[in-house]
Amino acid sequence: MIWFIMLSNVVILQVILIDVGLTKLFPELLLLYTPFQFLCPVLFVAFTYSYLNQYDIFKRFRPVYLLPFVCFFVLYVILKVNVVQEYALISKKWAVWIGTELDENSALAFSLFSAIWNYKVIQRYEEKSGSLPYAMVIKKTKWLKHIFITMVLLCIAWALVIAYLKMNPLVSGHGPYYPLWLVFIGFYVVFFIKGSKHLNEIRQKRNAEKQLFHRINSDFRGSGLHKIFNSHELLSMQESRYQAAEILEYFATSLFDKHTETEVLWDVARNCISKLGLEDCVIYSYDSKSGKLIQKAAFGNKDNGNRKIVSPIEIPLGKGIVGAVAKSKQWEVVNNMEIDNRYIVDDLRRQSELAVPVLFEDGLIGVLDSENSEKDFFTEKHIFLFQLIAKLVSIKLVQIRKKTGPVLTDDNIYYTRFKQWLEEEKVFLDVNLSLQTSSDYLSISSGYLSHIINTLGGVNFSEFINLYRIDEAKRLLVHPHYSNYTIVAVGLESGFNSKSAFYNAFKKHLGETPSEYRQRYKMVS
Repeated sequence: MIWFIMLSNVVILQVILIDVGLTKLFPELLLLYTPFQFLCPVLFVAFTYSYLNQYDIFKRFRPVYLLPFVCFFVLYVILKVNVVQEYALISKKWAVWIGTELDENSALAFSLFSAIWNYKVIQRYEEKSGSLPYAMVIKKTKWLKHIFITMVLLCIAWALVIAYLKMNPLVSGHGPYYPLWLVFIGFYVVFFIKGSKHLNEIRQKRNAEKQLFHRINSDFRGSGLHKIFNSHELLSMQESRYQAAEILEYFATSLFDKHTETEVLWDVARNCISKLGLEDCVIYSYDSKSGKLIQKAAFGNKDNGNRKIVSPIEIPLGKGIVGAVAKSKQWEVVNNMEIDNRYIVDDLRRQSELAVPVLFEDGLIGVLDSENSEKDFFTEKHIFLFQLIAKLVSIKLVQIRKKTGPVLTDDNIYYTRFKQWLEEEKVFLDVNLSLQTSSDYLSISSGYLSHIINTLGGVNFSEFINLYRIDEAKRLLVHPHYSNYTIVAVGLESGFNSKSAFYNAFKKHLGETPSEYRQRYKMVS
């Protein structure tokens, strides 16, 4: 981002030096001129991919992005040599045309193309991240889309200035460009401020993730991860650069209240794997009697809804990539399916595949398999997370078969945090507070939070929240500052969304109406 802003201003400075005649006084300055106008759009694209955690995609196409810069860098060298040799290679007329017309028009076209390309990159990111909460995706991309829309508008303004100069041959020099340059500089300032703000937010988030790792390591009781991952694996999570903690914590809590193999596998496929932003994932279960791997759950095209798989297939042990992984009990990544004759086409032909075995005490339980339409799609991050998820699934399935599992206690870390959140921030006053928003705040599944409240609170989520609202209503009913408030107004101030909801909840828990409670307090006073 900083290099983009800095070099963009250098481009403007290079033109101003020519315009004010400084290069005529010191011709050697021209030897330093570099076609940064063709490098800046590349940095622009690189920033987008990097910000969206897709820099690996940019690296694959980086030579293509840099081609215009390389071509014009060579052309600049030829023009400089041509001037030294007194235009022996190219006539002065053509040299001026190349250095002005061709240079500027190409730079404008490339800048406009890069801005539109960046916008498309953001749109593709939003589409592929459809499994993530919509608000989270939009928050990440909204400011960036505004930046690129502004860039497109500036390029259009640039084109209008060029058209104006073409239509007015009497106008000479770069005078009409100066207002445009000022707007560009203003754009760079805004970009730097907004970019720095968001990059700081990212740093803070990463620091929060590190604290999350420390919390998981120091307090396993609440998350239950100590029952699933050993200390070496938790240390690997902490030392890795991947954002694994929240995902794995969600996995552990999401599976807490699942009691059948079907529930576990479909929860992992739909709610867990989908969080990784994958196109497709199929979970196979191994049938030792038939020696086959059977499709049990899916995310993507194979998911037909209602826990049904579209055209389920069975794969013999040792056949295909899934069968080979099951037989070797070792994960495998295929970066190019076209050169692997083991590939078994299921619903669609794709370009890359990751398969990880689900094992318990070296015994095969099944295979996690994901395919993608892009070659070289799967990274170390996917391999790392798939292995940990596979172990989590295996432990959970064994717990179900042995009818064992973790037990909730009053010091459960999520129960404690939830109550602190309610008491300190008084979020129960929000009439729209829901189980989902509460579980999102705690970064756990809604099912797990519901289970915690039912088990430790002794009531369901709505009743649990109402208890806090009733306590608040009791305080307001007798508070002198609220003596002029009607009963209904007190109920609304306490977080209830209607008179009937307030009256019913209040009488259910206290055995008297709010009016009776207020009257009784006045009599006692």
